[in-house]
Amino acid sequence: MEKFIILIIALLSSIYLTENSTKISIKSLPLSEPTPVEQFLERVATIESGGNHRIVNRFGMMGKYQFSMPAIRAVGIRTSQREFLNNPTLQDTAMVRLMKLHENKLSRYIEKYEGKTVRGIKITRAGILAGAHFAGAGGIQQFFNGRVTSDANGTTITKYMSYFSSFYLPSLNSKTI
Repeated sequence: MEKFIILIIALLSSIYLTENSTKISIKSLPLSEPTPVEQFLERVATIESGGNHRIVNRFGMMGKYQFSMPAIRAVGIRTSQREFLNNPTLQDTAMVRLMKLHENKLSRYIEKYEGKTVRGIKITRAGILAGAHFAGAGGIQQFFNGRVTSDANGTTITKYMSYFSSFYLPSLNSKTI
């Protein structure tokens, strides 16, 4: 009986303390800042699709980042169009893999030009990777060789590179992402 009374007192005490404690609202908890990679992904998604992961454009490019099926396969993902469009996390994975692939292919250009100004554009890792997403690694190579690539909508690689010229993005091959 004594143990039962102690248990009841402990239970009532915990209820009293809980009711009289300072309430913490979830809204009052600070949110963590997005990483530079997350910010980069969000910015590219906004440009490409307005952030809509289910969109397909008139050329068949799809998702937040406007991937083609060959580009998805090139980064090692085997999926259907339907599955890809319904899975924003898979789209993010594809984008990060593509960024790493481009960073590896273009490391020589990043090392040579980062921080310099070419054709009025401050060159950054983010600008090169955004330009490579837009026009491929070959489009970046052409840019540094004097040719400017544009798409069927008339958007140029310089627009992408300019838009990311003040954006910091760490190396994707480092352990900081």
